[in-house]
Amino acid sequence: MGHIRRLMGYSLRRKRLFLGFLASAAIGTIFNLLTPLVIVRIVDDVLDGGQLDLLLPYTMFYIGLGLLYAIFDVAGRYGAAISSQWVIYTLRGELYQSLMEKDLAFYDENETGQLLARVTTDVSTMREFLFWGYRVIFIGAVQLVGTYIVMWTVNPGLTYYILLLLPVIAVFIYSFARKVRPVFRAARNQYGVLSSVLAENVVGHKVVRTYASEDREAKRVEKENRGFLDLRVEASRLQSLFQPMLPAIFGLVTGFLIYIGGVSIINSALTLGEFVGFVSLVGMLMLPARFLSWGVGMYERAAAAGERTFYILDAVEEVMEPENPVEVPDFAGAVDFDNVHFSYRGDKEILRDISLHVKPGQVVALLGGTGSGKTSLVNLIPRFYDVDSNYTVKYNGEIRRVNEDGYVTIDGSKYKMTNGQVDIDGQSIKVQAPGTLCIDGVDVRLYSLNDLRKRIGIVHQDPFLFSASLRNNIAFGRPEASLEEVIEAAKAAMIHDFIVALEQGYDSEVGERGVTLSGGQKQRIAIARALLANPKILILDDSTSSVDARTEMLIQQALENLMKDRTTFVITHRLSTVRNADLIVMMERGRIVEMGSHDSLIAEEGLYHNIHQTLTEMELAASIAEGEPPKSAASNIRGGSSNE
Repeated sequence: MGHIRRLMGYSLRRKRLFLGFLASAAIGTIFNLLTPLVIVRIVDDVLDGGQLDLLLPYTMFYIGLGLLYAIFDVAGRYGAAISSQWVIYTLRGELYQSLMEKDLAFYDENETGQLLARVTTDVSTMREFLFWGYRVIFIGAVQLVGTYIVMWTVNPGLTYYILLLLPVIAVFIYSFARKVRPVFRAARNQYGVLSSVLAENVVGHKVVRTYASEDREAKRVEKENRGFLDLRVEASRLQSLFQPMLPAIFGLVTGFLIYIGGVSIINSALTLGEFVGFVSLVGMLMLPARFLSWGVGMYERAAAAGERTFYILDAVEEVMEPENPVEVPDFAGAVDFDNVHFSYRGDKEILRDISLHVKPGQVVALLGGTGSGKTSLVNLIPRFYDVDSNYTVKYNGEIRRVNEDGYVTIDGSKYKMTNGQVDIDGQSIKVQAPGTLCIDGVDVRLYSLNDLRKRIGIVHQDPFLFSASLRNNIAFGRPEASLEEVIEAAKAAMIHDFIVALEQGYDSEVGERGVTLSGGQKQRIAIARALLANPKILILDDSTSSVDARTEMLIQQALENLMKDRTTFVITHRLSTVRNADLIVMMERGRIVEMGSHDSLIAEEGLYHNIHQTLTEMELAASIAEGEPPKSAASNIRGGSSNE
């Protein structure tokens, strides 16, 4: 009920429209209910009473009631349609805004297909309820009450018998709702699973075909599709079972009424007109009963859809906007990690004891194996995640947070923090104080997210391009930029010559996700986009890992232009980048294990020294394989011109 009440709140934002279409529906229903009374008078006064002069007035009155009913019914339908469309328009806008504001942790926990299903199909299900559900439930209730009132005016005695239907209808609707609710909820969830599987296979179709996995993936889709089918079939079975029972019930009641009415006419307790009108009213009772049955089905579907949809709006972001953000005229670019810890959702510790001080304009190269924490570290700078801000205790391999009162709860028991320690079952465990991440001496949590991220540029390993023109893709961070500024950025990114050689130049459309471009071309367009945005802090996530040496030369030249006078964090295994870095940071299992310049770390003969030797051998082998002349370990590995 809570989700439907909340949905109604959206409708009430345009109260006049919402109440207007309900009023139109109610008035139209009342006019429709008056028609059996006219039939009663026609039968008794005209057909049985012989007052033929009343036939025309009664007929005109009957036609007038029908026309008024039609007018108000049209008004109600139109109002419901407009109201429902406004609600869905508003809700979709809020959902999109909410999705854009969600932190990365939210997307880590929710599949894209599930989210898309909630924003599209679930919202459409709620629109169906807003258009039909409100109306049929409301009209059904009005007509049910109104029919009994009219029945009472015709013949109170027979109405007592018909009142016995009310508990039967109530039990019927309750039973139907109780049976169908879990089925509809399960069907909505299964549809989200099916959407996720379909989205994965469409996006990853190249991988599927590369590994000849079409049959296996087809079976996977078939499994989820069949699961959705079974649930929908079960819902249809319940609807098919319950809905025909209403006509059966009313058929029995009508038969009983014919007998009672016939006896009453013989005994002169009921006129023929009252009998005909009463039978008509019993027929009218079946419509609100059906309306209520349909409405309950729509209600349950909408409730299940609302539960999934409002989850997006209600999901609490871990990365929050500050109440009074610090104004940022511009960044100098100093970045300081002081004893930073980071654990995903407070469970798994990803980073430990990170202390790193970077001066404005320095280039920092981050090295380490998979899972060492490199990407997690740079994701903290633009606040895709936040550093741990609680005092924490590590007990039995799990991170436990200390609450504001200084207690940590473990297995239902509370333990008090005293002098930086917690005594748990006789074991003294040190409490980890929260660290800080600052830019220009200010904690990043004090900057507004918009100001912070506008001043940080990121070039990903697999850059994302939109289905738009090359100009719009480059100017994505600064849509107001002139063509001259876009061209200047493209030239610095070493991609201008390629663009102008295209038939439509900068107006050339990029296919979905940049499929019409090579990896190196997409990288340089992403670099041009970062150049045009002119960030003071730059993050490069393995930007040359998947290209050949010739393409790398162009990207490296573009990166050199991009990194000028900017504080830069580079995740890379390319020696050409690592050697020229001001600071090299070696990471392992979430810790910094070595840090220094290339020469100092080589002299230490530690982990970096060993990795450097391995990378040198790999790059030399790659150069030979690509037809490049072998180069010494001390030189930058670069190729000639590219013919992408």
